[in-house]
Amino acid sequence: MAITLTPEQKAQLQREDSLVLPLAGADGAESAQFHDTKTGQEFVGLPVDPYHLTRYLKRGWMMGPASTELRAKWAAGESGRTAADDARVAEFAASDEHQESEKARFTDAVTAATAASVAQVLEKLGVDPSGKAHAQEDQSDETPEGDQEEVEPSQMDFFQTVDAPTESRH
Repeated sequence: MAITLTPEQKAQLQREDSLVLPLAGADGAESAQFHDTKTGQEFVGLPVDPYHLTRYLKRGWMMGPASTELRAKWAAGESGRTAADDARVAEFAASDEHQESEKARFTDAVTAATAASVAQVLEKLGVDPSGKAHAQEDQSDETPEGDQEEVEPSQMDFFQTVDAPTESRH
């Protein structure tokens, strides 16, 4: 097969002593269609560089469209795949309801823990949580030791866990 040159290419060849011509089709295809030889599923527009081509072939895929038998097999399995997908969607929707109840419990726990920690900080600062000045500071000499306010046991458990040393389990 002879190489034919246009008049512009001949002039360039005479000026530069060389001419680089792209070969038709030398770049190759950038993407192609593949199909799974077991299921008949078709994949259109996949890249065909050496890395991806090797991966597709190792998976058992073949380049080109699937045969009519494999296409029929893939179409027959559509109802089963749709039913399985619908089941997963229903399971996800049901788990959302569970998450809503957990969200309410979490919000309650965070609110309680926040209130307890704020009360602890205010107590350490000597500020009355109700916004008024601490009455005990004014009457510190007059208040007997036995009349101190008792803290609820649930708050004491929280304070014990806050003051507990942290240990790394890693």
